[in-house]
Amino acid sequence: MRLGMLYAITDEELKQLLEQPEEERYDYMLNEIEEVLFNTPRACELNKAWDGIQYCLGAGIWNEENKLPYNVIVGGEPLVYMGDDAGEILTLKRLPQVEEIAGYLQQHNLSEIIQNNHDKINEEEYYFTVDKENLEFLLSSCGEIQKFYEHAAKEGCHVIFSVDI
Repeated sequence: MRLGMLYAITDEELKQLLEQPEEERYDYMLNEIEEVLFNTPRACELNKAWDGIQYCLGAGIWNEENKLPYNVIVGGEPLVYMGDDAGEILTLKRLPQVEEIAGYLQQHNLSEIIQNNHDKINEEEYYFTVDKENLEFLLSSCGEIQKFYEHAAKEGCHVIFSVDI
């Protein structure tokens, strides 16, 4: 699948998610969070562009540290990580980080970051081809990220990133 999503969740939703055993969190997220938030302002669909955007945020290098700019997409506290070859990833950015990310995205143009770093991606490590078509796809997929984080920060929400690889 490889479809990535960002969801803005409340304190109560986070509490409920964290009460689940790690091996059940991804399914819980699908059934209880995605089911409710998909197609709302509290969801941001990244499609398959999430990993390309992550590479570009790292100047062409994969990095999922829990600090700016790496935590805009993938980085954050790992809630579910089923390994490099299989399964699901679910990471958490708590409200203070969400506010930092919103501020970062107001000061740094994500489209420019992608344009400046796309050619730096090591194609041997990247799932897709590093070409003009991929660059256009990443640029068309990043447009709602800043608005999403601004909304999440304004609403006092945490953010989770989810993907089923």
